[in-house]
Amino acid sequence: MVVENMFSGIEVPTRIVFRDNRNYNDRIGMGIQNKTGPEDQVPAPACFSFFSVSWLARGNGSYENSLTGQCRPLAAGSVFLRQPGVEHRVHVDTGSGWLEYWLHLGNFAWPFFRNYLSLRDDSLTGQFTPSPEWFSRFDTLMDRLEASPEDALLERAMELCMFAADCVRRTRGGGEEEDMIHRGCEFLGTNFAENRDLRTFCRRNGWGYERFRKLFTDRVGISPNRYRIQRRMAAARSLLAQTYRSVESIAGELGYCSVFDFSAKFKAYTGLSPSEFRKKAREPYKDFFHVPLNLIR
Repeated sequence: MVVENMFSGIEVPTRIVFRDNRNYNDRIGMGIQNKTGPEDQVPAPACFSFFSVSWLARGNGSYENSLTGQCRPLAAGSVFLRQPGVEHRVHVDTGSGWLEYWLHLGNFAWPFFRNYLSLRDDSLTGQFTPSPEWFSRFDTLMDRLEASPEDALLERAMELCMFAADCVRRTRGGGEEEDMIHRGCEFLGTNFAENRDLRTFCRRNGWGYERFRKLFTDRVGISPNRYRIQRRMAAARSLLAQTYRSVESIAGELGYCSVFDFSAKFKAYTGLSPSEFRKKAREPYKDFFHVPLNLIR
């Protein structure tokens, strides 16, 4: 079945269902959404508290991950995940007839998906072709969510998670090379205060340095060194936006020799000083689906 032809000439109405747990500032939801107007464009990367899984039925665009520096093309059949706490942008080509099916899993689900499905920061997009039963199941879940009494929302949340997990599993690969990338991302994206030597890491794992470097660059889209820089700066932005720690303390945790060195490199990378970025990150940001992570107190 060719995904591009599944929805050719078919009009599918937008339908959105949300159910709130107001006691805990959380919500779950599902949607079938057409995005064809200027209001559907997102002008800049943003960071949110929720986790969601989307499948693109029709249209074109791109998924920009500020954490890894990746920009992945999106087309009919693409799956993309919104990871909480990570700046990203989904660019919609509004002239392409964009039609998206999505599941909004709120604040609670991401740690389970990340841990049990071994998700990585660089593997938040994929591809699969659903069966007719998939669409029937989606519609049934949406009807059940909309009609569900408050005391049954836990069961609906579990059903949504199982459905989303099935979608994610269909996009996953495996094998030795997948393991190399996974472990490499973990090594490069943590413990920034340590002087981490990639050649030693490869030798310790029995990998050739040049083979790993080429494989990593091909799969992730940027070099290992650039990936570490991206992750370090993403950690800096997160700490500045979501904590009240001093700039000096953040610089020390990230392994900079001084607060001045950190401030200079941060401004060169983002165009803002750490204090300017912190102020801007805390400005109110309106979002139809959820409030940004940096506004949660």
